[in-house]
Amino acid sequence: MKTLNILLATALLAVSGAASAQSATDAQCIVVSNAFAAQAKEEQAKKIAEASVYFYLGRIGNSMTGPQLKALLDAQSKTLTQANAGPTMEKCAAAIQAKVNLLRSLAPPAAAKPAGTKPTQPAGR
Repeated sequence: MKTLNILLATALLAVSGAASAQSATDAQCIVVSNAFAAQAKEEQAKKIAEASVYFYLGRIGNSMTGPQLKALLDAQSKTLTQANAGPTMEKCAAAIQAKVNLLRSLAPPAAAKPAGTKPTQPAGR
């Protein structure tokens, strides 16, 4: 029984370590996306960055408190520089695109309409 408790505790620690690492990555994406949303010159880039903020904010766990989130965001903002902000934003956007592609892969293929055919009109019209 004692061995089972030790194994369970070890598994929980491993999962929480992975979760905090994921939260750190998500927080970094929130910070960089927020910066790009505020500074983007192109409207399309601004929209992508704004959507990224919400995507990654949704990935932060519900059990996180305001002070914990603030500390996490502050810590991750210190890791970003002018040199690594662009590549970081690209990685964040690529992760979102991968999820979009996954979702699209689940949709049934659209039925192709034959070219050059007119839609049928209801009788009497």
